[in-house]
Amino acid sequence: MKSLFFLLAASILFFLNCTTMGAGGYSSYPSVYMNEEPLLAKSLFASDNAIISQAAIDTILSSRIKIPENSKVALIKFAGPTEHNSSTYGYGYWRSEAYLKLQQSYVDTLTSKIEHSSKINSVSVLPSLLTPQSPTIPVLREASVRLQSPLLVIYRINSDIYEEYRVFRANKSKAYATVEVVLLDVRTGIIPFTSIVTREYQSSKSKEDTNDRDLIRRTEQEAVNRALEKVAEELIHYLNTN
Repeated sequence: MKSLFFLLAASILFFLNCTTMGAGGYSSYPSVYMNEEPLLAKSLFASDNAIISQAAIDTILSSRIKIPENSKVALIKFAGPTEHNSSTYGYGYWRSEAYLKLQQSYVDTLTSKIEHSSKINSVSVLPSLLTPQSPTIPVLREASVRLQSPLLVIYRINSDIYEEYRVFRANKSKAYATVEVVLLDVRTGIIPFTSIVTREYQSSKSKEDTNDRDLIRRTEQEAVNRALEKVAEELIHYLNTN
């Protein structure tokens, strides 16, 4: 009888112990412990340290960039989507006189705008032969250093005609243009300024347009010029105020 009593008591104690452990194991932390958790201020992933040290990250994020006076700017264009150029300028568009003159006009527009900044002394186009087809930031920095340019402006243009105006709107055209600009401080490798501007332009066929292709070209060019002017305005404002 005694053994049966002790066996029953042991079973009860064992059951109570398991219940207590289970409740503790699955219960959530009290809110007081949540408030005492440390504030995470740096990355704990080992792969991040292989790219840039935590000390460097802290220094970069707590510092600012000062644009030097009388700076020389290097200018480089990154290629954008060009699939539509064959329909606008014909097969082999990269050899088209009209296409090449148009691209040069974009460079001239951006260059003349940047030179209006009180901080800029001159603007030089970075030759493509100094960089690979897909350059990295370190490669761009080195190429800019060889030009003795403390600043590098990278830009890309993406423009086209809205599809519905290609087919359904006779003697009318509407284009969009998106211009991306990145300013790289060559000394530090920091990118202190970026801008993305999109503009639209709609026009009707005029006496200057001998065919629909001329109308499309003119409309697209105007959209690009408007986007370039706006993004250059923002860039100049940054240069003059920093």
